[in-house]
Amino acid sequence: MIRHTLSFRFADGADQATRESVLAELRTFPDRYPAMRGFVLGENISTRDRSFTHTMAVDFDSQDDLLAYLGSESHESFVRTRWRPVIDRQAITSFEYAERPSLTTGRTPPVSTRPHGPYGMEYARIEVPDMQATIDFLEYHVGLQLEQRTDEYAYLRADIEHHAIELIHAPERTDGWTTAVGYSVESEEVLEQLRKSVADAGLDILDLQERQQALCDNGFAVKDPNGLVVELFTEFQEYAEPPHIEIRPLDLVHPFIATAKYEETLDFYQNVLKFLPSDYVVGSTTFFRCEDRYHHSLAIQKNKEHFTAHLCFAMKSLDHVMRMRARALYKGAPIASDIVNHSASTSIAFYLHDTRFGPRYELCDRHRVFTPEEHETHRPRRMPADPRNIDVWRPAADDWGRF
Repeated sequence: MIRHTLSFRFADGADQATRESVLAELRTFPDRYPAMRGFVLGENISTRDRSFTHTMAVDFDSQDDLLAYLGSESHESFVRTRWRPVIDRQAITSFEYAERPSLTTGRTPPVSTRPHGPYGMEYARIEVPDMQATIDFLEYHVGLQLEQRTDEYAYLRADIEHHAIELIHAPERTDGWTTAVGYSVESEEVLEQLRKSVADAGLDILDLQERQQALCDNGFAVKDPNGLVVELFTEFQEYAEPPHIEIRPLDLVHPFIATAKYEETLDFYQNVLKFLPSDYVVGSTTFFRCEDRYHHSLAIQKNKEHFTAHLCFAMKSLDHVMRMRARALYKGAPIASDIVNHSASTSIAFYLHDTRFGPRYELCDRHRVFTPEEHETHRPRRMPADPRNIDVWRPAADDWGRF
């Protein structure tokens, strides 16, 4: 194990509100950086040395995990914009240690024997009537970077993954339409288990789209009960570094799929593709998670028709969510649902929607990430269909408002 400690003193000019804001953001780090273990943060109570006012300590399984955290763009952005302006002095130490046997004796951490599902969402493929207008929208209002474009298709990415959105030129359409979603799988073994599960369910195993075959090592596709293509694959190609865009998403988190075949769709994703249920809104919505431990990497909603209702992108911070909201207000881009504090996933978000560009685009901050233990032991909650179980800021049970 690697223990990383940070002792620090705020600058005299930093007011109390600013100090509390920085400390509050530090406390969100375990959710933002899943490799962290045993995070603690406290005020210095020493009577011998008051050089520093606070200390933070956190463990990592390896030096590589520590360096990945320190070198991440989100950490660098925090240090540059939030930390340095208000910190007078700091001291950092990192050292390797082994847990004493007495600390581990009697521990029985959960051992997973269940079949694994997909690791996490990588992209959505969307047919759009106006390619250039859609690219402009996704670049300015979502923060994606265009990487490749032809007359037929375009790839846009959020982070190091090859792409988060693939656009298909479809001038015959009036509105954008999501035709496929792609999920990475953590190993060839899991991929083959999923392939067998699909075959055992009597479903057709399809080839990956030809371009996608060149962007991964191995994979296959299957249609869900609604006809949506789900592509599963290993070793999705990555760039060496993320886009050099300050206000951009860190990750594509999930699709939210509406369906008239609710029970059939739940059975497909849970029992065939091995997604894990995180929470239910009874009779309305099921939230599923993947092995990346986001609270949900997929949501299924009972509806009168099928469509992909929205795609969720996780931004670097609440500040970046609000900056994107300000852009939307300034340009008159349609905000379909304004600031929402999600009860289940604990994220704060808003939604943009122009039907020409496909589904709603949710830009969120601090989507909940389960700990490894929670991932194996979490019991889904069954929540009533109450708007306060979707947005904790809704004032009453009959206030569906912007939903």
